[in-house]
This record gives sequence, C-alpha cells and structure tokens, in this order.
Amino acid sequence: MYDPRPPRAARPRRLARLAACTALALSAGTLLSAGPAAAVDRTPVRPAALSVARPHLGADAARTPVPYATVAARPRLDLDRDGQADQLLRFVDGSSQVLLSGSQSDSSEPFAIHGDTQETVKDVIQVGNAGGTAAPELLTLSYDGRLSLHPTTAKGAGAPTWSGYGWQVYNRVIGAGDLTKDGRPDLLARTPGGELFLYKGTGTLTGQPFAPRIRVGTGWGQYDQLVGSGDLDRDGVADLLGRTTAGDLYFYRGTGSATVPFSKPVKVGPGWNAYNQIIAADDLNGDGRTDLLARTYAGRVYLYLSTGSGRFGARVDGATSWKDIEFVVGAGITPSYGKHTLLARTADGTAYVYLTRADGTFAGRAKAPYTLLVPGSGLLSATGLDKINWATPVETRGASVWIHRANVAGLAGGIPDGTKVVAGPGDLTGDGRGDLLSRDAFGLLFLHPGDGTGTGFTPRVRVGAGWDAYDVLTGAGDVTGDGRPDLVARSGGTLYLFPGTGSATAPFGARTTIGTGWSGYTRLASPGDLDGDGRADLVARDTAGSLYRYSATGRGGTATFAARVLIGGGWNAYTGLS
Repeated sequence: MYDPRPPRAARPRRLARLAACTALALSAGTLLSAGPAAAVDRTPVRPAALSVARPHLGADAARTPVPYATVAARPRLDLDRDGQADQLLRFVDGSSQVLLSGSQSDSSEPFAIHGDTQETVKDVIQVGNAGGTAAPELLTLSYDGRLSLHPTTAKGAGAPTWSGYGWQVYNRVIGAGDLTKDGRPDLLARTPGGELFLYKGTGTLTGQPFAPRIRVGTGWGQYDQLVGSGDLDRDGVADLLGRTTAGDLYFYRGTGSATVPFSKPVKVGPGWNAYNQIIAADDLNGDGRTDLLARTYAGRVYLYLSTGSGRFGARVDGATSWKDIEFVVGAGITPSYGKHTLLARTADGTAYVYLTRADGTFAGRAKAPYTLLVPGSGLLSATGLDKINWATPVETRGASVWIHRANVAGLAGGIPDGTKVVAGPGDLTGDGRGDLLSRDAFGLLFLHPGDGTGTGFTPRVRVGAGWDAYDVLTGAGDVTGDGRPDLVARSGGTLYLFPGTGSATAPFGARTTIGTGWSGYTRLASPGDLDGDGRADLVARDTAGSLYRYSATGRGGTATFAARVLIGGGWNAYTGLS
C-alpha cells in the first residue's frame, strides 16, 4: 500500500428537499431504517431568477435566409421542428429549460425530462435524429452509468426507448453528429486515460441504437473540453473541437471514416480558457455551418459564427447573466455530479446549506433543521451517495454514523469507537456509486463502497496507514479533469492532492504537492464545481473569517488551483464547513 505520510523535516424548489433531510445511520455493512421524521421547514434558497434571455445574433450576424433543404449542417436539437437549432439548459437547482427558436418568448421555458424529478441525470446529450423520425432524440446519462435514449417534443423528453449500462467507464459522452457520412448521428466516448471510442448510429431507437465501439485514438485526455461541434465546414461530415488547459483550441476535421474519423488537428487559436464552457450551438445564422456559444466565468455569453475549416468570425456579444446555468447541452465540459453545495454549521449544531452558482459564488443559504444533530460531532457532506444530484450530510457520533436524507431516520451502531468518517468525494471505485472514507485513531484509512442507494455500504476496505499525518481530508469530485474524484489533504501547512484511480483496493495514486503556506486557514472544504467548468473547486477560511475560492485548473503541481478569489467575510460564524 502507498504510504501517504509526508516526509519528515426561478426554480430552486429542489434545494428545499436537501435542506429538509432527516437522519439515517451507517454501520460497517448495512443501514437500518426507522420511522418518519418530524415536519421540517422547507423554505428553499432562491437565486434571483432561474430564467435567461436567448443570445442575440446582433445586427452584423442576422440569420441568413438559406432554404433549409440546402443546408448541410442540420440542427441536432430542433425541438420545435422549425428547422432551426434550439438551446437546452440545465440550471444549478436541477431544473431544465429550453430556448426555442420559434418561441414568441425571449426567455427560457420549462423542459421536463422523464425520470429526472430528483436531479438524477448527470448529463444531457444532443444526439440528433437517431431514428429517422420527425423530431430529434436526447440522451441522458445517469451517475450510475445508465445511458438512455428519449423521444422529444418542444416541452420535454419522454420515457426512454432504450437504455444501456456501464457508461460510467467514460468521463465524456459526446453527441458528435454524423461522423461516418451514412446519414445517422454517432457518439464519441472518452475514458479517463484518454482513449477515444466511436459508437456508430444504427438508425433504430430500440434494441441496439449504437453499434459496438471502435477505438479511434489515444491521448485525448490533453483536452479539458471536447466539443462535438457538428459540421463546421459544410462538407456533410461532423467535426470536433478540443481545448487544452492552456486555452488553445484545436479543430479536427471529420473524414467520414469510422476507423480514422478525424484529420490532423489545426490550431484555431489561444485564449479560449477565458470561458468555462464552450458550447456546440449548431447553425445559428442559417449559412449551413455550425457555430459556437462560449460562456465566461462571470456568466456572459458570446457567439462565434463559423466561417469554415475551424475558423470563426469576431465574437458577438450574445447575452449576460447565464451564471445560474450548470451546463448548456452541447458544452464541452466533463460534467460534475453529486455536490453543488456547501454545508455550514454553527456552534449550537444548526446547519445551513449554500447552493453554488456557476460564477464562483453562492446563491444564498437555507436552514437545514437536522433535529438529531449533535454540536460536538463530526459533520461532512458527501458526494453522489445516491441517485439525487445533491450532497448528503454525514455525521459521526462516537461509534455511530448518521446519514441525513429525506423523510426517514435510523440508527445502527457500526464503526469502532474513535473512527470517524472523514470524506465522501464521490465514486472512488469506478462502479458509478458514491463512497465514503473513514479514519481510525491509529491513522488507518478505510474505504466504504456505497451501493448507490445512499443508505447501503459493503464491508470496508483498508486503504492504507499513516493518514493521521493530515489534519484535513476533503474532496467533492474531480479536481484533475480526468472525471475521477480526487482527495485533497493538508499536513503541516503543505497541501497535497491524491488523484483518484477508480480502483476499490487502491483508490488513490501517488500524492503530488499542491503548495505550502496553507496553515493560515482554519477551514478547508470543497463545494464541488463552484465556477461552472466541471472541475471540483476548494474554499478556504482564514482566521479573520474571510472565505476564499480556489478554482481547479485541470493542471498539476502548484498550478492545480488558480490564485485565490475573495468570496466574502463573516464566515467565522460557522464552526464547521464541508
């Protein structure tokens, strides 16, 4: 086992459900359920407005009247069937909305996705017209690795006609458009190791809508955003864009071959790391070439109209205040799942939940009335324990562990006294289910693999010794950008990163040093992705009570996190942050 010791010397209603969780309990192997909890306050956190205006093309980029029959780049997401592309949005509260090209409203409208009533969907993918019907289909990807194909209307996505399992082995699944020039849309899927696979569309909506995978390349992990751009050059074949963490954007022209689908990359230009999401928008101006949207970290959206062969015209200022959107369907990010909140506790045991926005700030707080909360207990919020896309509060009390989740309560004695659950960074084993980490009084670290229900765990696995060298262990998802959850640890003021491996027996790789001088912070915590780029970020509180954000960059070493940004003061009111 690796020795971790340092060397010597408008719709946020769903947050109410999270804030109203009641108690469950964890034993070494199973959880026991008890009766319903008392009534609780369900007042939600409310961002100012969860609705956005559509991006405008501007006077110099007005839609060209090109007959639809002659357009090469047919839209993959034409939900209202008017021949023009629509934009589908997932907001930070878990709700979905759509900007319909044919709508009389200039603002986004509700869009219902079948089976997504409790934010169970990790990603939504614009596959295109997979079955040759009049309307496009959508794919949804669940945290447990289930990929489902849905028929659509302008109001929502219906019950799936097909579902496949095991897709959690990929960190990106991309609706690529027609890569093989057979008139059917295809998929691309990338592994954490950077292998890229092609799934050819078969033209059926049931049985096997995608043919067995074909490996088409390696080394694709160098891109922190992969954008299935559609047909950028109007040659009838879909293309691909990749952005490096340094901000360089590359164009891959589609060849039409299923085994070698892309030509050699051509550099589009630098500076694209100014955006937290680069989004395939299909054809916005009717010239037969697909275009891009790009959102800044402040929530401003720009339009890039394609001029062919991976080139774009000058950006057009399209919209503002898209900071409450978790992701836009077609974005190139690796989507995060299972946290999106910061849990804060006062000295008397009162807990509050802060909902993250996508611009590096919080929307506000909601009181979480955990009536069983003990002020002196250990408390953390875990990532992805169940199929609900929110953090799960976990509390250690002596030899018992409580898991707080909606409307049931239970207690089971279970872990040795002196052992404490210390982190719940997400799916550490690669099976699509969130897990927990505990540490005993001797510094031994244990992995508790979850069963996906949020209340069941298989017998613990010893990870290693020497973990008492760290006074902080935290994590809430993927820091490095490979799609696997990671762990951040502090010892003697030095901060370390333990990258996730996806292995149940050895869940972390060799640690790397992030930086020194971190002893000045009284609390470190991860709220998940705080700035909308798909990577898990860090917050740190100093002795004066100021809270700072450290945004994950996808790079390594001392460049793992960007320079700190002040969130605000007054955070000394809390004795715990997680």
